[in-house]
Amino acid sequence: MRDLVRRFLIWGVLLSLLLPMVLVVVLGLGGLLASLGDQAGATVCGRIGLVLGVAWLLALAGTATASGILSLDGMSSRPDRPDTPSAGDASGKVSGNES
Repeated sequence: MRDLVRRFLIWGVLLSLLLPMVLVVVLGLGGLLASLGDQAGATVCGRIGLVLGVAWLLALAGTATASGILSLDGMSSRPDRPDTPSAGDASGKVSGNES
């Protein structure tokens, strides 16, 4: 299950970064086609842009959800450790640096 969520997170991040670039290109092409008088092509590009925008929002939501799941899973799978200072003692000194 954890590997599936990690794979989903990787794909979500990839899509969250790439879909806006594709969206800009498609909308730019639609604007170019509209200025050249091809209203049918501009409409198709506008509809494709709408679908890409919805897919981008879904990728963002899925990435945030997968990140939260992995974060919560990592918190629950940590072994219990006694409270021991790792970088210094109670006085605030860092061990190994007695100057």
